Amino acid sequence: MLGKLFKNSVFSDSRGKFERIFDKSIQELEHQNVLQANLSINPQRYTLRGMHYQVSGPEEIKIIVVLAGEVQIVLSNAHLRQQNLEVQNEYYILSSRSHQTLLIPSGLATGWLSLSDHAVLLYLMTSRFEDCRYGGFRFDDTVANIDWLHSPSIISSKDSNWPPIV
Repeated sequence: MLGKLFKNSVFSDSRGKFERIFDKSIQELEHQNVLQANLSINPQRYTLRGMHYQVSGPEEIKIIVVLAGEVQIVLSNAHLRQQNLEVQNEYYILSSRSHQTLLIPSGLATGWLSLSDHAVLLYLMTSRFEDCRYGGFRFDDTVANIDWLHSPSIISSKDSNWPPIV
């Protein structure tokens, strides 16, 4: 497995719900610190973000929780194929109702496609994002051969114009 999925603990009573979405000891991050927290707000379904990966800098572990809506998250090692690794893609469907947290080890390319309107993701990172430390490949790169659940309707020009994997 490339990523690791954790079931969040949820407590419900007459006031509503309380959900623990992050616990450093449970999610095996005792020797790491979360240095940055980001929200990805996707107003329209079939918005695609990715495929992004870190190329330099301190090790970056990512933790993703879906706060609203539903998304397909894809992890891939396709950009590492020069290292004679078999291309692997791993797929997750997360929603605000799934009560799950996805831990993504460093080195993997990550992308997601919103499957509902108003999808909101909380994205924690163990290093700070700096544009000069990132690379990417197109969501439809033939080497990666990712099986998206739907064609994206919205994608940035940067994500549409990543060079092919060679």
